[in-house]
Amino acid sequence: MESKRERTTRRTSFFQRYLIPITIVSSVVVSGTVGYFVSHFNTKESFAQAEMQSRVDDMQVESVTTIEKEVPRIINDLKEYDKDLNELVQQVDWLKQNMIPVRDGLEYINSATFVISGINNVVSHPMLSKVTTHLSTANSTLNEVDAVVFRLGHLSDIKQEMGKTRERVNQLYETYQTENDPALLLEMERELDTELVYQIEDARTATIEAREALESSTKVILAANYANSTYQKVKNTSGKAIEKLQFWKEEKNENKIDQDEFDRIEKELADSRERLKDLPEEMAERSKETISSINEVKTELQVVRLAEVIQAD
Repeated sequence: MESKRERTTRRTSFFQRYLIPITIVSSVVVSGTVGYFVSHFNTKESFAQAEMQSRVDDMQVESVTTIEKEVPRIINDLKEYDKDLNELVQQVDWLKQNMIPVRDGLEYINSATFVISGINNVVSHPMLSKVTTHLSTANSTLNEVDAVVFRLGHLSDIKQEMGKTRERVNQLYETYQTENDPALLLEMERELDTELVYQIEDARTATIEAREALESSTKVILAANYANSTYQKVKNTSGKAIEKLQFWKEEKNENKIDQDEFDRIEKELADSRERLKDLPEEMAERSKETISSINEVKTELQVVRLAEVIQAD
């Protein structure tokens, strides 16, 4: 019968012979497995970084391509705005100057009518109310024109600021085309800011208001012509009662009504209305496209900026 000592000795021998080598092998296997996964993970991470860098490079190329397509459109649109604003500024200045003789004529007729009304017990004329009606219409519409002209007084400033923006964007883009440095594109971001969008919207609104002012000015001339014609009839058919009034003899009032001047203004107004006839619709369509291009460029510039940061890291 096997003694306890013999069994213990044999178990120890078994552990020494089989278990210790198995433990060593297991350690090697486990260590190798861990090493394999770590190595595999690092390879995956390295691959992911390379793939990400490749995707960033592709995104930057796509963004730059979009910017290269949209920026020339924006520059060209800004040139068109410059021409349109130049036309609008000229029309506003023209209205300011040419509404002066119209206003003077209306004031003269209004003063004369006031005198006639004051002596209505001596001179009773059935057309007197028509003069007053035409004068009221002309003066009311002229006040509307004055208000529009006043609001459009800032067009010269808008034209100047948009012109400066166009020059800076054009210069940056030309430099970029020479040096091919995407960092130069980022400098355009502050030029294509919200202020430029506001200016484009102002220009679009101004074309509508300018056309309405020209149309209203035509109504002023028409009403002034009716008032003047009616007033002349009243004056010519009222007999000696009006002629005796020294009001008509004042030298400063002798040439207040110049029908040839009114006819000239009316003709030039018709020409101006024709020039601006389609501009509001054209400006509305262009402004929509320009603002869309600006927003797209700004979005792509953010991608370029992000790519620059990642590449720097």
